[in-house]
Parts: sequence; structure tokens; C-alpha cells
Amino acid sequence: MDTRATIPSGGSFYPLVLELFQQQQPVAILYDDNGVTRANGLIENIFERDGRQWLKLEDQTEIRIDQLYAVNGTFSADYSEC
Repeated sequence: MDTRATIPSGGSFYPLVLELFQQQQPVAILYDDNGVTRANGLIENIFERDGRQWLKLEDQTEIRIDQLYAVNGTFSADYSEC
């Protein structure tokens, strides 16, 4: 039986993102940008814009946290592409 680490449906990646940012750990991310998109690197900043939480990677890529599908092998329970 295949299993994978998931966050609950309707849950947030924010606590995981914050922990990885504070520990300066590299991240491998899948997110929605008009299709599934990959990004990798260190999180440079976490911020709020227009009432939503965002992260910025060291390459200046900005990603809304609520658009994340997966972070370092932990997936959203709502994501079923793999």
C-alpha cells in the first residue's frame, strides 16, 4: 500500500513553511501557477499581501502559500496528480 505524508484537507502549509524558513532548510515545492509548477531553493522571506500569506525564494520567485500542492514531500490531501 502506497502512503504519503499529507496535510489535512483545508489545512495550511504555513507551519511547515515557517519551520523550514527559520531553519534555513532547502525546499522543493509544487504549486499552482496555471498548472503544476516546481520550485526549489531557500525561502528568503515570508510575508502577507492582500490578506494572503506568501513566501519568496532566494531566486525572487513569490508563491502564495495557499497555492502550494507539496513541500519537501508533504502533500496537500486535496492534491491527486501523483
